Amino acid sequence: MAARRAGGLSIRGRLLLGSAGVILLFGGLVLAGLYRAMLGLFMEELVRRGYAIADTLLEPSQNLLLTEDSFALQQVLQSSLSRHHDVRYAFVADAEGRVVSHTFMGGFPKGLDRAVLLDPGEASRSRPVRTEEGLIYDVGVPLQGLGSIHVGMRSAEVARRVVRDTMGWGSTAAGALMLGAVVIWWLTGRLAARLKDLVGAAEEVGAGRLDAVVQDRGEDEVGRLARAFNAMTRDLKEYQARALRAGKLAAIGELASCVAHEINNPLNTMGVCAQALLERASSPELRASAEFSDFPEYLKTIDSEVSRCKRITSELLLFGHPREPRLEPVDLNELVSESLGLLEHRLRGAEAAVETVLAPGLPRLHADSDQLKQVLLNLVGNALDHIRPGGQVRIATAKHGRELALSVTDDGPGIPPEHRDKVFDLFFTTKKAGAGSGLGLAICQRIVDSHGGRIAVESRPGRGAVFTVSLPIR
Repeated sequence: MAARRAGGLSIRGRLLLGSAGVILLFGGLVLAGLYRAMLGLFMEELVRRGYAIADTLLEPSQNLLLTEDSFALQQVLQSSLSRHHDVRYAFVADAEGRVVSHTFMGGFPKGLDRAVLLDPGEASRSRPVRTEEGLIYDVGVPLQGLGSIHVGMRSAEVARRVVRDTMGWGSTAAGALMLGAVVIWWLTGRLAARLKDLVGAAEEVGAGRLDAVVQDRGEDEVGRLARAFNAMTRDLKEYQARALRAGKLAAIGELASCVAHEINNPLNTMGVCAQALLERASSPELRASAEFSDFPEYLKTIDSEVSRCKRITSELLLFGHPREPRLEPVDLNELVSESLGLLEHRLRGAEAAVETVLAPGLPRLHADSDQLKQVLLNLVGNALDHIRPGGQVRIATAKHGRELALSVTDDGPGIPPEHRDKVFDLFFTTKKAGAGSGLGLAICQRIVDSHGGRIAVESRPGRGAVFTVSLPIR
C-alpha cells in the first residue's frame, strides 16, 4: 500500500521528498562531524588548561614537599580548586606513589591513584577517567623526582558547551533548511505548472485537437521540450492535412480519370467530324450557298473547343493516374535555364520581363527532372496569366538548411485573402471562363508532395504573389 502511494506521488512531491531527504541526511552528517570536531577541539583545550593549572601549582608543591608541610600543600590545592570551576580535584603523590595531599572532602577515591599515577621517570600526560560525575581528564605532571601533581578536569561542562554550540548551528541549519524548502517548493511549483501545461497539451493532442500550443518561452530543458512539442504538433497537423488532401485528391482524381476517359472518345469523334466538314467546306457548290458565310467560323470554333476539351481531359487523366517520380540527380539552376528555353515563345508574346536570381553552388536534388519542369512551367505560366503587359516575373533559387527553395514571384494584382487557401484546390481558378481549368496548381502540389516537399504562396492584394517550392536535399 505504501509503495503504491509513493508511486502515485507527483513530480513535485518526489522532488520535495528527495530534496528534503538529501538535505536532512547531509545536514545530519555535517552536524555529527561538526560535533565530533568541536568536542575534540574543546577537549584538547581542556587538557591544555589542565597543564597550565598544574604548572602554576608545580613550584609551591615542590617546596612544600621538601618541607613536608602537608597542611600548607592542601591549602594551595584547595585554593586552586576554588579558583577554577572546571577543576574537579587536585592531589600530590610522593616518589613512592603515596598520596600526600588532596582536595577530596570524603576521602581519596579508592583505586584512583593506581589508575592515574605517573610511572617513575614518566613525562607529563593526560588520561581520561570515567566517574559517577562523568568523564574527567586527569592531567599528571612530574615534580622533578619528588613525585607528581595531578589535576582532574571536568569534561561535562565542555560537552554541554559543545552540545549547546552544535544546537545553535543546528538551529541555523534548520532555518536554512526551511528557507531551502520554501525555495524548492516555489521552484518545483513553477516546474510542475509548466509540466502540467505540457501534459494538458499532450492530452488535447491525444484527443485529436492538433491546434494545442504550449506557451513556454523558457531556455531550459522544459522550454526546449515545449518548443519541440509545438513543432511536433505543427508537423502532425501538416501531415494530417496532407493525408486528408491526398485522400480527397485521390478520390477526385479517380473520378476525373473516369470522366475524362468517357468524354475523350466522343471528343475524338467530334474532332474528326469537324475536320471532315472543314475539308468539305472547300467545295464550290457549298461555298455558293447563302448560308455558307458562317459555316467555316462555326467549324473552327468547334475544332478549337474540342482541342481545349481534349487538353483538359489529358490533364485530368494525368492528375487521376500520376506516374511515380523517376528520381535522378538534378541541378536546380540548370532546370530553371532549360525551362525558360521552353517558355521563350510565350514570354515574347506576353511582353514580360523575366529575372533569374540563381544561388551558386547548390547541391543536386534527387528528383524527377521532367516533373519539376512541369511544376516550374505551370507556376511561370500562372504568373504570366496574371501580370499586365510589360510586367515582371522573377525566378529564384536558394538553400535553406537541408532544403532547396525554388520561388516564382510576379508583380500582378495579387491574390485576395479569401482565395489564398483555395489556390491549390482542384478546379479552383480566378481566370475568366475558358481561360483556365483549375488543374495546374493542383498538379504542382501533387508533384511536390510526391517529392516530400512543400509548396506555399504569399500574397497581398496589389503586391503580386510569391509561390515557393521547398524540396529536401537527399
